[in-house]
Amino acid sequence: MFPFTYTFEREIINDKTSENVIYTAREILREKKIKNILYGPGFVSFNEGFLKERSNWDYLSFIDDGKFTYNEKSKVLTYKVKLWKFNLFALAFLIITLIYFEGLFGKLLPLFGLIVNHLFCYFGSQGLIKEITHEINYLS
Repeated sequence: MFPFTYTFEREIINDKTSENVIYTAREILREKKIKNILYGPGFVSFNEGFLKERSNWDYLSFIDDGKFTYNEKSKVLTYKVKLWKFNLFALAFLIITLIYFEGLFGKLLPLFGLIVNHLFCYFGSQGLIKEITHEINYLS
C-alpha cells in the first residue's frame, strides 16, 4: 500500500516505433479528457494537480503523476504512477471517522473505505496500461 507509487510494465508484441506508442498513449489520455499532458521522445506524462484543477472526475483524475515510457529495444511500455494525494484524502477520512464514531461502525467503515480506495486506484491504473497496450498490439 505504501508509498503509493506503482510501476506497471507491458510488452508490445508488434514492431512499433517509440513515436507510434507514445502517440497512441497520448491519444487515449486525450479521449479520457486529461488536459495536463506532456510528451516528448519516448515518454508521455500527465499531472492532474489538486482537486479544483482536475479536468474531469474520471478515475484518472485521482492520479497525481503518471508517466509512460517506451523502450524500443526491449519492446516494453512502462507506466509509473503516483497516487499519494487521493490515498492521503482517504487516510484523513479514516482518521476523522475513527475520532468521531465509536464502536464497530467507526472502526470498520474507514478501514474498508481505505482498502476499497487503494484497490480502486491500483486496478484502475493497471486497466489503463492494459487498454493502451491492447490498442497498440491489436487495433493499430
